[in-house]
Formats: sequence, C-alpha cells, structure tokens
Amino acid sequence: MTDVTIPPRRILVVMGEGGGAAALETAIALADHHAAEIEIFTCVQPPHDLQLLAKLAGRQADELLDELKDRRQSEIAGLLAQMGLTRSLKIHLRTGKPFIEVIRFVLASDIDFVVKTAEPLSSVQRFLFGSTDQHLLRKCPCPVWLVAPDANPLPRTVLAAVDLDEENAAEPETLASLNRRVIGMALHVAGPANAEVFVLHGWDAIGEGLVWAFSTTGQSAADRYTREIREKRRRAMDLLLEEIAAEGSVQGADRIVPRLVKGPPEQVIAEQSRKLGAEVLVMGTVARTGLEGVIIGNTAENIINSIECPVLAVKPDGFVSPIAPV
Repeated sequence: MTDVTIPPRRILVVMGEGGGAAALETAIALADHHAAEIEIFTCVQPPHDLQLLAKLAGRQADELLDELKDRRQSEIAGLLAQMGLTRSLKIHLRTGKPFIEVIRFVLASDIDFVVKTAEPLSSVQRFLFGSTDQHLLRKCPCPVWLVAPDANPLPRTVLAAVDLDEENAAEPETLASLNRRVIGMALHVAGPANAEVFVLHGWDAIGEGLVWAFSTTGQSAADRYTREIREKRRRAMDLLLEEIAAEGSVQGADRIVPRLVKGPPEQVIAEQSRKLGAEVLVMGTVARTGLEGVIIGNTAENIINSIECPVLAVKPDGFVSPIAPV
C-alpha cells in the first residue's frame, strides 16, 4: 500500500468507451503540480456472445475482437489529438473485465493513483457510480478518484470526511491511520488550485435519549452528555490536525478548515457536500487489516450512493485487494 502522505508519482487514467477527457484533464493538473507520471489504461470487454456474432458475420472471433481494440485505440488517439496534448502518453490496452484488468495492472505496475471519469447512469439524473466504478472503489488498493464528466480539473473546494470515534472502532490504530491518509490525500488534490480543504466529522450523541429517559434531571443531563461527546470529538479533531501539521509531510495544512456537525455521518456528509459546494469528497473505505477480499463498509457505501459530487476513495494501511495479480 502506498503511503498517501507522499504525493502521487504514477497516475493511471482509466479511459473507456466514449473517452474520458475529464479524467485526463484532472490527472494532468495533478501530475503537473506533483511532477508525477501519467499513463493511460483502457480495456475492451469482449461481448458475451462474441462467438455467435462472429458466426453470423462470417468472421473469426479474434478478428472482431481485434477490430474492437483498434477502434478503442483510435478513439483515444483522436481524443488526445482533439485536446491538443503535446506530451506523449503511453496507452495500455487490455481485454477482459475492466475493473479486474485495471486492478491487476495497478498491482503489477506500481501505480499509486487512479483517475477515472464516472460511468453515466441514464436512468437517474444525479451523480452516481456504475458497476465498474463500484468495484474499483471497493477493491483497488490505491486511491481512486472518480470525476464527473463536466468536472473542474482544478477543484476549488475539497471535503475530507474523517471518523473520530476511535473508542468504538474495531481497530482504532487503523482508523487513526486512515484519517491521516484521507487528509493527506485531500491536501494533495487541493494543491494544484490551492483549494480550501474542509475536514468534516459527523458525530451523533447516540445515548442522548437514554440519558434523558433514565436521569433524574432529564433534559439537563442529556444536554451535558451531548456537550461532553462534542467536546471529546473536538479534542480528537484538534489532535489529528496538530499531528498533520507537525509531520510537515504534506503542504497546505494551513488551508484546513475543521467542521464538527451533529448528526448521522451519512446525512451530515451528504448535506455538507451540498452546502459547501464540494467538488470532490475524499473519504476512507473501511476494511479489516489482514483480511483479503474485504469490501467497502456499509456506511461508506451508503454515503457514496447518496452524495452528488465526485469521490476520491482511500484504503486503510494493510488493505489487500481480493483481485489477485496475474
């Protein structure tokens, strides 16, 4: 697992059918700022009925597949020419299931950052992620940034969601490390535009109702309980940001704006992303260390499916992808 306090060094732009100009423009801005390398990856998934198609067309299946690959190569070359890029970018073309081939390439090539234009879902109007995107968010070992087709390549507002409830975490050290990774990556993607970075923690006083019901002072006790929970999370936020500043490994820590908002994390993150006009949400995906094949946690999954802005997903230290390298 790449230490995300270190800026991206090898960025992979995943391009599918219809191109991916937004992802490429975003990757170029990030690479120029951090002096990183960029490579393009594309994958042609053979039609499930390729043999039947070939038979009906009176051709060999391999010939049809080669034609599909040539078309994809031409599409990308045409897009690069249309964008007027002067730099030479290496294009890697594979066949198979796109998310599997992307992850295998990442594992084999020491890629430390993936950028992809999110798949459009015609049945809905808001920003959502299709099948390949969901698989990459769950299973790709390095950070994955899914950008909107009309995304600003230089996001001005970055929202980093952290979980400060280490007391109730199954693995507090993993959670603390993941929080630092999320903030570090948020600062990296904010760098090209000197964007403001909001570090958000949604907290909930879960026992508030019980305290009110069973205490002799009722609402007064419940209010004290809520204030204590908020103060505990404020101290945790202060400590986390002090550690980030003290490390000095990521530039831009002075642009961080902490936000503590009471409410269920899923609801708070969705509401704050809209209120702040976030152009990218950076968040960690929960997984148990030492276990292979762990998918994204339920809370993170719900958040990703409820927000209306692009997402950059960061894995915890020790994450092992369920996709094995070739």
